[in-house]
Amino acid sequence: MSDKYYRNTVLDVNLEAIEKNFRAIQCLNPEKTLIAVVKANSYGLGAKAVSEHLAEHGATFFAVATLDEAIDLRMHGIKEKILVLGIINPVNINKAIQHRIAVTAPNLTWLEQAKNEVNDKYDKKVWIHVKVNTGMNRYGTDDVSEINEMISEINNFSRFVYEGIFSHFTSSDEDKTITEQEFTTFKNIVNQVEQPAYVHISNTGGSLTLKEDFTTAVRSGIGLYGYYPSKFTEDNTQAVLRPSVKLTSEIVAIHRLKAGGSVSYGRKYTAEKDETVATLPIGYADGLLRHHSGYTLKLEGGADCKIVGTICMDALIIKVPEGTNVGDKVIIIDDSSHSEQSMESYSEYTGTISYESLCAFGRRLPRRYSNKDGELIYNEVIN
Repeated sequence: MSDKYYRNTVLDVNLEAIEKNFRAIQCLNPEKTLIAVVKANSYGLGAKAVSEHLAEHGATFFAVATLDEAIDLRMHGIKEKILVLGIINPVNINKAIQHRIAVTAPNLTWLEQAKNEVNDKYDKKVWIHVKVNTGMNRYGTDDVSEINEMISEINNFSRFVYEGIFSHFTSSDEDKTITEQEFTTFKNIVNQVEQPAYVHISNTGGSLTLKEDFTTAVRSGIGLYGYYPSKFTEDNTQAVLRPSVKLTSEIVAIHRLKAGGSVSYGRKYTAEKDETVATLPIGYADGLLRHHSGYTLKLEGGADCKIVGTICMDALIIKVPEGTNVGDKVIIIDDSSHSEQSMESYSEYTGTISYESLCAFGRRLPRRYSNKDGELIYNEVIN
């Protein structure tokens, strides 16, 4: 990755904030392994940089969604445990073995197919986490007899290691009653089978709000990056999370509109009086969606500047006060949960959640990582 960028827009990622969030969640679960979820390129922030930093500061276990993501982390030097939370094709089990990656077994059929695919090319074992379905109805099984048979198959095959059993909450960010019901279901199932080293069900919502001593691990993704899954979660936890993202751009052009003048595609915005507009080099190809038209950004000096007209693929136009100049910095997303330009406000404006907003950040946005040791830049466009 290049350590330079040639664009007036940058995504700042505070690695120290991510580390502090890791510790805050760990403090609520002191006897458990905290599995850092870095799938979807660490929710758009850069899995390599985030994983490297967390590994250097105590993280011992990571989780991703796909085998490709896991292999990518291995290829970039991540030596800690990695679990694929999604379902890999059984024909690819030898790739998991080659790269020492733990995989999810959703049912007995998958397990038997994977077993039949194992060859002798790599003299290694693969770690298996059995997936229990407690209400999500996405992956896994709730059949105790099937789970017992799966565990027996794993234990009786020399190349498999029964390392974990887990599930996933559907509503830990919004409903205590449902979460408690699902947790009870999980406990009832797990208590009827052999229990491995890693027993886990809590996602970020659960890891922040559910106090229990049954499991041995919790998982967190969005919380690591400084965002609560919901207001409900924030109101029901003692953990104080620090937002890790700041998205800024710089004005590259200024136009003086006369009354009746319009801007951008379709001329959907027309000035009612003489005014000044400015262009920012960021658009929907970078993850700032057309639905953000009308959203209010802020000049670094404090003045509001509303997005006007249709957001383009590579640029957008804002209304600015007199005296604004080319080169002035504009805050799109602030690294404060109390800012009018917070990630929460940015997401709510388009009717979505922080997860989706983060994952939408495009590869053209250079990532500028900061920690107490300095600054590091990744520009994926220039390899």
